[in-house]
Amino acid sequence: MTEIERKTLLLHILFSFFNGAALGIVDSFREIVARKYFNASSGLITLLVMSLPMAWILSSTFVGYIQRHVHFRPFLIIGAVLRVVAMAFMFMVKTPIQYIICIWLFILPMGIINPIQNYILAMNYPDSRRGRWFGTAASVANCIGLGSSLVAGYFLDINQNLFRLIFFIVGILGALACLILGIIPTPHREQHPFENPVKLVSRIFKKNNQFFHFEMNFFIYGSAFLLLLPVVPIYLVDVMNMSYKQISIARGVLGKLGIVIFSPFTGRFHDKHEPFTYAAMLFGLLALYPILLAVSSSLGLSVVYLAFLFFSFAMAGVLITWNIGSIYFAEPNREVAYQSVHLTMTGVRGIIAPVIGWMIMSFADFNTAFVVSAVIFIIAAYLMSRSGKKFKNITPCVR
Repeated sequence: MTEIERKTLLLHILFSFFNGAALGIVDSFREIVARKYFNASSGLITLLVMSLPMAWILSSTFVGYIQRHVHFRPFLIIGAVLRVVAMAFMFMVKTPIQYIICIWLFILPMGIINPIQNYILAMNYPDSRRGRWFGTAASVANCIGLGSSLVAGYFLDINQNLFRLIFFIVGILGALACLILGIIPTPHREQHPFENPVKLVSRIFKKNNQFFHFEMNFFIYGSAFLLLLPVVPIYLVDVMNMSYKQISIARGVLGKLGIVIFSPFTGRFHDKHEPFTYAAMLFGLLALYPILLAVSSSLGLSVVYLAFLFFSFAMAGVLITWNIGSIYFAEPNREVAYQSVHLTMTGVRGIIAPVIGWMIMSFADFNTAFVVSAVIFIIAAYLMSRSGKKFKNITPCVR
């Protein structure tokens, strides 16, 4: 291991520690607080879950400006300040709309954090160990996120008004993560002129047919996943009548346990296999998640816990592919651009799919949404597997 690889790994793990602690709480409770404390409607919950997809959509625009500069650090400092300020305003929120705005502002810097992280990992980790080290960092992030979610759930059950203080602490943790990412050393980077986001997506897809097929199949998988975003939290609160602690066990503990345990191993597996077949297996496994949720209203809370456990096992692999899969296809020094395209496609489906989930939930029922999601997962698995056979001789871009 070179000195830069060793230093990158240590700082990457430290970044993952703070970012994981922050996102562990936000991912587990942002919609739950909105529903339980503010009595937000299903439409407002749908608007809330669109915060991250909107950050992904804006990612291409952010990246266009970032690529005009040699250094990433100023952008990460801006992101750190925005995260703290957004969560400081939690002490003053009185309406669900104000709450949603604060969450949106906290999430927005993810549109720059993820592409910058990808560039750093592509430059500082060798291809043979990138998945392993990312998996290790992901395990750390989800381990601390598991703990932070459980602690937050305990205090929210005592007094749910504590969400204001808890989210302010989240803002501080998220800001520290941004600053740590900014001090990871990177080699000199080429500057690129600003690229129109739509033209960037179109040009890369025309140039790289393999990446186009990978993203289209990922788009289908993501639609199955994202349409559940407004459905699941309302289902847990309104149908299963779960407390904050029970939700923290389901979403925060069991929903991350498989990632904590298996991410280092799925990372190594990712290093040795092409991404199509690897992703297809994971998409098929994820179909069990909505199926189990569909029967949990009849079979009880234990099935909800089992659903989130299956979810975390599959996501241990999906997390690796979603975060660094684009590096496999990217030319040297274009990792940021490729990941921004990946994030933009995530954002597009993240605006469409939750609305579809909300419509199914509102005009049909929860179980219909779960069945539709499971069918789409299976379709995505089939199409990704077929693409794997079509491009079975692909090799990663050399750096």
